[in-house]
Amino acid sequence: MFCISYLMGLLLLSKTSFEVNAQKLPNKQQASIWAPANIKIDGNANEWDNKFQAYNHATDIYYTISNDKENLYLTVMVDRGLITDKILREGLSFSINGTEVRKDASKITITYPVLQGADRNAVTGLFFVKMKKESDAKNADYSLESLNKLFESKANSISVKGINSIGNEDISVYNEQGIKAVARFQKPSNYVYELAVPLKYLKLTDGAEKTLNYLIKLNVTQGPTPVATIRYPDLLPPPPPARASVATTDFSGEYILAKAP
Repeated sequence: MFCISYLMGLLLLSKTSFEVNAQKLPNKQQASIWAPANIKIDGNANEWDNKFQAYNHATDIYYTISNDKENLYLTVMVDRGLITDKILREGLSFSINGTEVRKDASKITITYPVLQGADRNAVTGLFFVKMKKESDAKNADYSLESLNKLFESKANSISVKGINSIGNEDISVYNEQGIKAVARFQKPSNYVYELAVPLKYLKLTDGAEKTLNYLIKLNVTQGPTPVATIRYPDLLPPPPPARASVATTDFSGEYILAKAP
């Protein structure tokens, strides 16, 4: 019963006002975008006026790739509870290479968030309760603020692969390598994800136009979620993965670095 209730609760979030806009956007980004001067990796898309370059139907995400002279940026917005749940469980991976070979093994891959065990259960559990608006339990805080505060305290790692100077490891979100990743839950139920990767880490080919091959992947859940040791009222047992969480979805594309205006 809990599994069905959880799935139905997330399905209720599958239609929002953004759905109309999605029909007007291309499936993949078509333009090169110079990042706004005020861009900030903070889990808000205010500098974009909450408008995106594409809506990808394979992954059900809105996204914009942009750059300035220092960084490549990925901004993602999700307005479907099932998709947000999937990202919270296994992360969103952004793979990039700067060669002409799309499947070059030298690509780098950045994955965020990285949540495991009880931390993952605590975040996905509170997300479910917040979305269902089940706030009847006494002394329970199911506010958007509490959800973001919990997520920030648990999602403190970024997975990095393919950067020689870093190696294949998890690094802190407060790292000194210049890789930034932040996500926040927004009203009414949207999830905004922002990532910045210094261009110095990309193996860019020479030429007037710098072309990147990229892959955005929503990862598959690896096995059952262990029972949480951190629990919230009325959250026993922790929510199981929804069906959409157990299948990897991805898409690839090309991005030409924008030139300064």
